[in-house]
Amino acid sequence: MKLVVAIVQNEDADDLIDGLTAAHYGATRLASTGGFLRQGNTTIIVGVPDEAVQNVLTIVAQHSQSRRQTVTNPFPDSTSIPRKSGNPLEQFIDQSVAGKTPEIQTGRATVFVLNLDRYERV
Repeated sequence: MKLVVAIVQNEDADDLIDGLTAAHYGATRLASTGGFLRQGNTTIIVGVPDEAVQNVLTIVAQHSQSRRQTVTNPFPDSTSIPRKSGNPLEQFIDQSVAGKTPEIQTGRATVFVLNLDRYERV
């Protein structure tokens, strides 16, 4: 058995639940908040047999979209952020500090597949 944990944007959650239900997968829906953008997400948890994982991942991919989003400076005091060469956040930080409102790509889904030692419905 596996536990599939999918973190999706709130806008995609209803469609994803509908897709999982149509494929006869039961799911638990939890409200969550992302750490970087500090916006609401939905975490969906599905317990499935090993052989069903790929099907669930396909459903998640079909029902989650990427989006472009303009964000305000999440680093008001960027001088306190450790700088490391090659850090992918450096350009974003530099744009934010320059007073620009950077546009970033968000979304699709972040998915974790975990082994389950035990799974019961009581």
